[in-house]
Amino acid sequence: MKLAKHTGNRWHYQLTTQEAEHLRLIVGCFPVGPRHAAKISNTDTDPKTLEREKLLNESLAEHRKELQRKAAALVAPNRFKAQKTNQVYQVTSEDRETLLQILNDIRIESWRILGEPEELEIDPHKIPPDQLRYHQLMYVSGYFEQQLLENAEG
Repeated sequence: MKLAKHTGNRWHYQLTTQEAEHLRLIVGCFPVGPRHAAKISNTDTDPKTLEREKLLNESLAEHRKELQRKAAALVAPNRFKAQKTNQVYQVTSEDRETLLQILNDIRIESWRILGEPEELEIDPHKIPPDQLRYHQLMYVSGYFEQQLLENAEG
């Protein structure tokens, strides 16, 4: 994945056919895990605190639904244009930021599902088969995040 052109609010990335397919698959997995309820306080049992927590969690659930809708739109077929042996992926600056957020969420949720390992260089042969998917999601989403950020810096 490399930046092909950036003008104004438009970003055009050149991806191999395999990269384009991986991006579609990864973003299509969002959200990766179950939503975790946010806690404002572990000790405060004031009814107002509990009501704020409820409102916060409702807001977070709505935000997650919106991100899921945006994720589908970000990898829609019209975003990719075939060009010889590659694909050109087109996004606006706002869409690019949303894509970075989604990829980061996928990476972090996968890491949490894997038990939040301190050591990230895990031998794939030592990962239980039911968790291998999350190991792959964590690495591939990290790859795309890195490419988007490095390309932004020139």
